Amino acid sequence: MKVFLVDDEIATREGIRNSSLWEGGEYSLVGEAPDGEIALPMIYEEKPDIVITDIRMPFMDGLALSRAIKRSMPWIHIVILSGYSDFIYAKQAISLGVEEYLLKPVTADELRTVLDRIGDKIQEENSLRTNAHVFQNRMASGMRFVQDKLLQSIINSPQSEEEVRKTTEQMENLGISLAAGCYTIAEVSCTLPEGGSEECFRILLQLTDGSGGMILLCTFNGGVRALVMGSSREDVEERAYTFASAALYTLEQSHAKNILITIGEMCTELSGIYESMRSARHIRYMAQKRPEHERMQIIGIQEIDDAPPAFQDLEIQPLYEQLRYATAQEFPSVFQEYAYSLQGAEVNPEGTREYLKMEGIMTAARIVREAGGEAGAVLDRQDYETVINQAPWESTYNALISLLRQALEYRESTTQAYGNTAVIRAQQYLAHNFTDPNLMLQDAAKAAGMSNSRFSTVFSQETGMSFTNYLTGLRISKAKELLRATDMRSSQICYAVGYNDRHYFSYIFKKNVGMTPSEYRNENKPK
Repeated sequence: MKVFLVDDEIATREGIRNSSLWEGGEYSLVGEAPDGEIALPMIYEEKPDIVITDIRMPFMDGLALSRAIKRSMPWIHIVILSGYSDFIYAKQAISLGVEEYLLKPVTADELRTVLDRIGDKIQEENSLRTNAHVFQNRMASGMRFVQDKLLQSIINSPQSEEEVRKTTEQMENLGISLAAGCYTIAEVSCTLPEGGSEECFRILLQLTDGSGGMILLCTFNGGVRALVMGSSREDVEERAYTFASAALYTLEQSHAKNILITIGEMCTELSGIYESMRSARHIRYMAQKRPEHERMQIIGIQEIDDAPPAFQDLEIQPLYEQLRYATAQEFPSVFQEYAYSLQGAEVNPEGTREYLKMEGIMTAARIVREAGGEAGAVLDRQDYETVINQAPWESTYNALISLLRQALEYRESTTQAYGNTAVIRAQQYLAHNFTDPNLMLQDAAKAAGMSNSRFSTVFSQETGMSFTNYLTGLRISKAKELLRATDMRSSQICYAVGYNDRHYFSYIFKKNVGMTPSEYRNENKPK
């Protein structure tokens, strides 16, 4: 079982890290941090089973950290450490769902007893996940069935403003508010040992408990759709990717196979939820057709290249790539050439037009979004309706050109720079800043222009390793170089590559290289 340690006292971390707890193979210390603010993104990445945290820490204390963990990763079990025997802290911790509260100093035997107790509980919970009566009890009320059907109606089919208003009122009668500043759909599909979409729903239901009503689930034929709500695009993106990461972990723990989670376009109106669902469904369809996406289990609209196989054979760059550096003045000739090139695909004219419409809408929305705007606010609604509805092709084509020109003109009116992909930007940022001991995932996410959760997901899928492991790799690589090429002491190298604690540096170095820094230097002396 994976354990993560959070404590601002170096001596406490060192004592627990060097204890006998990790020798038997039952528990693995997967990470540590000096406060909750640094720990939280690392916990999102590592997904430990148990978090041991001090209660009094700078920036984000143990209670605030516990609250954040329980909101997005309710399966994690939390052990609170404290040097204070104040009952108020214990009472608050219990109210947050913290199960164990230990007073410092704590011995290895005391901590092992607690870990064993939690370990037994985790095994019991894993058994309960496969027990159908848990789901049946939660579904006993007819309200659950009604909620599912109402959500399906607003997600799975286009709705007029009047239909949206009626559905909203009906949901409010159930005590559920659909009021938010922004929305998106996350679609979860998988293959489970037993059961289909209802079993998937049961497994994921626990993840919505800590969302404060901002994530609602409904079933569809292939799995579960989650309506994710938030105050802004950034808020919804953070919630959607956090939910997706938690859903992936929970389903893997339940032995699900073929897990794919797709996140659709953001929208600012409830009437746009259907289009968000369509884009999430489109991503799922495209991902299943593309072998390069096999390693990706969480895919947002920004992460997929939408060209179907028939168009791929033409070796045509996606429309977004062709317009990435184009000006509004250059646009007409670029677009006409792109549309003409599609005619070489072995697809009937209607299929080519449908693909061009989808590619054009997504490209326009992406250009606006990357320029810092909201597609719904920038792009003309009438042009959009003309494109998505069955208008005559000439009208549709002209409306599509108008949408793309609006997007390019909006981009030109902003001052944001364009160039490298988000992950490459982050890698360049890390290459220049990895020696900063205060460097955190939030900094790299900001450099990439992403929310923390989305960045963590996209970065790990693109690079094949978590942000923490990537950063550690940069630091260890530089440390090895300094050990081979200089006479600097290990304590000096520790600080030179971004670590504040020389003992932790030695621990991390040995964990990654298989030998201590001094042993590495001795083995790699120039001949």
